[in-house]
Amino acid sequence: MNRISWSVPTGTLLLALSLAGCGKPPQEKEALRPVRVMQVAAPGAAPGVELSGTVRADVETPLAFRIGGKLLERQVEVGAVVRRGQVIARIDPRDVALGATAASAEAAAAAARLAQAKMDYERAQQLFSRKFVSQAEVDNRKTALDAAQEAVRQANAQRVLAQNQASYAALTADADGVITEVAAEPGQVLAAGQPVATLARNGLREIAVNVPEQLRGSVQLGQPVQIRLWALPGQTLKGRISELSPAADPVARTYPARVTFDGGGEGVQLGMSASVTIANGSVAVGKEVRVPLTALFGETGRQQVWRFDPAQGVVRAMPVKVLGVADEAALVSGVPVGALVVTAGAHLLREGQQVKRLAERSQGAGA
Repeated sequence: MNRISWSVPTGTLLLALSLAGCGKPPQEKEALRPVRVMQVAAPGAAPGVELSGTVRADVETPLAFRIGGKLLERQVEVGAVVRRGQVIARIDPRDVALGATAASAEAAAAAARLAQAKMDYERAQQLFSRKFVSQAEVDNRKTALDAAQEAVRQANAQRVLAQNQASYAALTADADGVITEVAAEPGQVLAAGQPVATLARNGLREIAVNVPEQLRGSVQLGQPVQIRLWALPGQTLKGRISELSPAADPVARTYPARVTFDGGGEGVQLGMSASVTIANGSVAVGKEVRVPLTALFGETGRQQVWRFDPAQGVVRAMPVKVLGVADEAALVSGVPVGALVVTAGAHLLREGQQVKRLAERSQGAGA
């Protein structure tokens, strides 16, 4: 039987196999990221700015000794109600007592020297009248008498000063109030002016709040506010901005402010937590929209939102200006009414990214 043999060059076969292996593998299509969007609309009323704060006294005084010494006792604790003149603490009085005794002795010695100088001057005058001494001697005695009088005046002043310092060994309250903080313990050596306790005086009560820098333009001195105390649910009190720092705190980057009550305020205790709502009356409604806080991203003062393009299915970053914050929403400008804005996952997106819309909600005045 005749066999037919096929001869294929080895080089040709290898070349064909290598060309077949050079084909590019198929690329996997990037999965669309699902996002939730909403359609924004102008609200019927501008929301206010809501800030959290703590009830504080109108006047808070750090109490401290005028002199240094070792603290022997502290007679008050945090929350103690004190009266004007009540002893708060005492330091070791022995050193100042010795100083007062020495000053009294020095004053007595100066008085004795004055008496001697006065007698010497009178004797010199008598001798001068009899021509026994010269006028220069009389003048010297007069100078010594004047110096002795000044020495007595100085010694008396030192004696009074030492006696006053001896009385400073007891620290007393200068007004009625409540102790809100203690800063020293018995046995501690204190310097003059070092605080021992903080006294919140009776009288007006205020709320201390911190205004974020992006909301600084929405808060004005004397602006009316509404106050809700967490310990008194269901009650809304009226007040106004009484203090507003012109400079931001260098660490927190917020502006310290104080809110006073417009009458009432019964039942308000120190340390209560409060929510202060400031009406955003300076914002003209019409060019602003209300969006959830989750839609914002970016740095403070440079916030943005993602606008969804339904035709191309992509998102585009849009800069906005935050005008006010209330609850979980923000009043912003820069977004046209009717735009579709991403409300979830804003920090996971990038410019021009293809996304898949999950749902759409209409955000209006009542949302």
